[in-house]
Amino acid sequence: MPPAANARSLRTHPTPKKRLGHEEVTPDERLILQRAAGLLLAWFRAGHRDMPWRKTRDPYAIWLSEIMLQQTRVETVRAYFARFTARFPTIAALAAAPLDDVLTLWSGLGYYARARNLHAAAQQVVAQHGGQFPSNPEAVAALPGIGPYTMGAILSIAFGQRAPILDGNVIRVLARLFALDLLPDTASGKRRYWALAAALLPTHQDGSLDGDNDPGDINQAMMELGATLCVPHRPSCLVCPLQALCTASQQGMPESYPLAKEKRAVPLVQAVTLLCQTPDGQVLLVKRPPVGLWGGLWEPPTCWLVPDETPTAGLARLAVERLGTKLPLGRAVPLPSFVHVLTHREVHVAPHLLTLPTQPALALREYTEARWVPPTAAGTLALSAWVSKLLRQALPTQANLSSSSQL
Repeated sequence: MPPAANARSLRTHPTPKKRLGHEEVTPDERLILQRAAGLLLAWFRAGHRDMPWRKTRDPYAIWLSEIMLQQTRVETVRAYFARFTARFPTIAALAAAPLDDVLTLWSGLGYYARARNLHAAAQQVVAQHGGQFPSNPEAVAALPGIGPYTMGAILSIAFGQRAPILDGNVIRVLARLFALDLLPDTASGKRRYWALAAALLPTHQDGSLDGDNDPGDINQAMMELGATLCVPHRPSCLVCPLQALCTASQQGMPESYPLAKEKRAVPLVQAVTLLCQTPDGQVLLVKRPPVGLWGGLWEPPTCWLVPDETPTAGLARLAVERLGTKLPLGRAVPLPSFVHVLTHREVHVAPHLLTLPTQPALALREYTEARWVPPTAAGTLALSAWVSKLLRQALPTQANLSSSSQL
């Protein structure tokens, strides 16, 4: 990766509160990590996946890509990243945009709190840092939506600082390299993994960084190795640059690491949703509150069912409690139900279609706004993936919505 003009800073900073220390790394482990860093750099610089955010040291592009890549596949992010940077080419442009525009462009990418935090952080950068993304770790850590991993990625890749990172890919590489028997999500496991990730980035005795050991490239090499070779199942150990150093590979059991936490049952949630349309094809969409699940997004009127509540009873409660109106629900036609899987819950949706002669007066509760729109215009609003799917399936001859990811 070429160096960025006037953007690199090979200096150390005080350890921020979000970053853990080095005290649990032994001299032998440091020696292994030092050798690993050299091998990783040579492997990464010899060739890696071509991604637009790897062609720049611009902290805005790196920050945006890291936020988008959280819980999202690289191939999905490519198109979103291109559209997002075309619409909001600078932090100032993002900060000045209405949140609705940001959420609309994010539609289908999932985990919408990321977009809300991104927008809030951009406004904070403009207000407190003149629109220039800060290089001070404490200032970066204070931005909404930026945790230790994202902070480390930005500081190391954009500014060349000795800032470790720890995501699922890095955890997997480290766990196999040292055959670690600690669960990564425990307090002791987190301290151990962060310590090793930090020790991977070497310094000279005087505290200055070795220019041949670019911390950004080392961090990216670890992520790349975990994403392409050191994968969860059937890793490509024979072509891995770290095979000779890897304890788990030498034991012949790389898939045993990292230790897996006990899987918990995903709770099932029942929901009922009402697609109201008028004879001229207008569809009712309502806007959710700005915080919480799907915050700020648009959807047909929807509510969770309480235990033992039928969809019919849920529709009646929905009309009264959330729309503040009476509707001829006896004419509502059940549509095929479907399941939408989220990280921490599985939503079973029972949709119904109701054609009304006119648009009824509404007294919204919990929802913040209502619009009657033609299905062809619904795609210009910020919709979650399940809403886009429902509109495409329920109104196939009318809806012309953008494709959504699986999130």
